[in-house]
Amino acid sequence: FVACLLPAIAMVDSRPLLTSSAAPPAPACWRVWLESLIPVFTWLSKYRWGMLKKDVIGGLTVGLVLIFESFAHAGLARVPLIHGPYSGLIPPLAYFLFGTCMHGSMGTGALVALLSGEAVSDIEDEAERGRVAALISVMVGAVLLLMGLLHLGFLVRFLSRVVLSGFITGSAAVIALSQKENITGGKVPTLQTLASFDWGCLWDRHRGMTVATSIMMLAVLELLKRSKKAPGVPRVVKQVAEVKELVVVAIGLLMVAVLPVDLAIPILGPMPAGLPAFQAPADLFNRAAVTQHLPSAVSIAVCIFIASFATSKKYAVKAGYTLSTTNEFVALGFANFFGGFVGAFPTQIALCRTSIGFEIGLHSTFGSNLLPALVVALVIQFATHAFYYVPRCALASIIVMGVASSVDLRTLVMAYTTPRSWRERRGAALWIISCGGTVFLGLFSGLVLSTALSLLILIQDAAQPTIYELGRLPKFYEDDPYASDQWVPKQHYHLASAQPNVVVLRLEGNLNFANCERFADMVERLAYHKRDTVGVVFDAGCCPFMDMAAILQLEELIKGLASNGVQLVFANVLERPRHRLRKVLGPAQPSMRLTVDAAVVLVQTGTAPAIDEEQVVRPGMRGRRKNSLGQIHGSRLPVQEANQILGLPSSSEEHQASKKSNGAASPI
Repeated sequence: FVACLLPAIAMVDSRPLLTSSAAPPAPACWRVWLESLIPVFTWLSKYRWGMLKKDVIGGLTVGLVLIFESFAHAGLARVPLIHGPYSGLIPPLAYFLFGTCMHGSMGTGALVALLSGEAVSDIEDEAERGRVAALISVMVGAVLLLMGLLHLGFLVRFLSRVVLSGFITGSAAVIALSQKENITGGKVPTLQTLASFDWGCLWDRHRGMTVATSIMMLAVLELLKRSKKAPGVPRVVKQVAEVKELVVVAIGLLMVAVLPVDLAIPILGPMPAGLPAFQAPADLFNRAAVTQHLPSAVSIAVCIFIASFATSKKYAVKAGYTLSTTNEFVALGFANFFGGFVGAFPTQIALCRTSIGFEIGLHSTFGSNLLPALVVALVIQFATHAFYYVPRCALASIIVMGVASSVDLRTLVMAYTTPRSWRERRGAALWIISCGGTVFLGLFSGLVLSTALSLLILIQDAAQPTIYELGRLPKFYEDDPYASDQWVPKQHYHLASAQPNVVVLRLEGNLNFANCERFADMVERLAYHKRDTVGVVFDAGCCPFMDMAAILQLEELIKGLASNGVQLVFANVLERPRHRLRKVLGPAQPSMRLTVDAAVVLVQTGTAPAIDEEQVVRPGMRGRRKNSLGQIHGSRLPVQEANQILGLPSSSEEHQASKKSNGAASPI
């Protein structure tokens, strides 16, 4: 009903509806406000009939894939299988209205389904697990809406990409291992059941046929996956590869039909028919139940946004449009909130289905979400009996191949091979800890561990920035492109030599209350290590910010060094910290625009080259000059000089003459 009304609403005349004497809001403002609130109006007025064909084909395909994946994901969530298709009803409709990714397919996902399954794992009754999962979905939606309202999307950026890669890889392993019983057709021994396990059941003929069928389906999925990018493959094969999940299900149905009874493989079995009732989940207003599941809801909400926004961003960049973070929060929030009212467990934007829609050529959320929701509704209402004979191993194979693409070993390899020393290879260690913690401790514990590690990295980097002692390279090394114009870290360039009686330091990062004492201790230790040290040069060209605590600490450091006959001189100080330092330290401090070379000369001789302040502040166009770090610093040039460099007229008379000769004004 809403979908039928949207075209009419979009084409309503934009004349104001109010006729009172008070000036009504401008129609354009109302329309902009409505489009920002409900993004479907942004593209609906631009929709063309030529886009309908691919949207219909893609929508039907994505809808069928969503149905089969939802059955498999319902098994991961440990809820009745029919709750999988229930999760494909309201969430796609909500994203159709409020989402900004034209290709994003809202519905069930393996990672979120497994997190939901862990949240209800302590409940024995399957029907009760379904009700609790619906309650968690409502709570997840509320958390996402609150995060969008408060603009808390930046919080998820505190998860390090390396640590997050380890968590996702570990989650993929956990998801694949959770399908071992469906792949093998029965119980599998574990460390706890090795002594009591009935080993004779492993040689059952049913299990052998199930394992053989699973291996064949995995091979088919892998071959079709590779055929999409292989050269020389017929176009028909590539089109079939786009819907490889449907191909595997068709093969499974054929196997069930032709196999004799003594070789039968497990199937889904009967499922209830008819659309679910729209009602509030049980215990929604039970304070104890809400408090009990709130930590799980928050964790699942964070995972939903990370996974969904990453997928949406990937395909939005490919297609050349932008996303709204706030609208994505709202869309995901409404999808999960109202999805719980029809028995859905938490949902997300799935990478697999989004990829299918993008390859087919979907143009809008009409094809990626509205049509799939309609397909799911028709199947639930009229055709649930058609899935009676779908093999469980076919759905398990789809899940295993789907999560295989989430395994990210490239990040681990880069984190190990890129750094120069073992100490800098902490990224590889954190990846292994995050992945191992997720596999052995569980998904929620792995997520907490990954978040803690990310925050630990952030705190460590803030408290322990890199501090280098610089040295000057010999003449034959001056052409090294990796050297910053002669002054380089002595730790990395062993031929670099320190200047006599002078210590030159460079801080790479912000100087703040968390690290200023460590920096001061290092300066004092290096300054007093040599008895003949007369000065310390602080190269602040890589320090963009200094807070007040750090500046006060520097003031105390300057006084302490001066009492021992050591001078502290600043070089290459950037604009923002220079103004703060000047206000606190006063005009007695030497110029902070000095290069490292000039600062060293100042310390050794007591005099330094004069700094042409007018060259830096006089108006005009920007020129370029290099400092001792090889960095490009902007300087001001007169207008006439800049025009000569650029080949433009140097005066207004010449400019007017050039306009007349060209016959038209020059473009700006």
